Amino acid sequence: MAHSSEPEYRLYVTPRFDEATQKDGIALRLETAKVFASFQYDLSVKETEDPSRLHLKVLGLKTPPLSLPATGHARFSREYEKLKGEVEVTVEGIEGKTATVLLKIVPNRIQVVRRPKGSFLQVITTDHPDTAFEA
Repeated sequence: MAHSSEPEYRLYVTPRFDEATQKDGIALRLETAKVFASFQYDLSVKETEDPSRLHLKVLGLKTPPLSLPATGHARFSREYEKLKGEVEVTVEGIEGKTATVLLKIVPNRIQVVRRPKGSFLQVITTDHPDTAFEA
């Protein structure tokens, strides 16, 4: 069990440029702070998106296809092209606990305008897509 000062989830956000579509966007990864010893699970997440809000509801864990035994965090990754300007991102855990972060998204830059209250969610941003979130 995590101490109250440790996050349950980490949200990584980085700018992305899609060469194929020539559009700017963001890459987002949500992962558990907890490391699992048997498998590197995928997080099952229900997404609700509109131009200024993104809600990620964690439904549970699932084993990735062709899963080999490995140690790691449970993860959910996605890229978004339509989120621009000030965007509220809310993460809802399995138990219903929520945390909201306000991001300012412009091409090649992501700024945290307002961090979530409490320690349920840790937010990590980078302006360097080449080095973003490698395990």
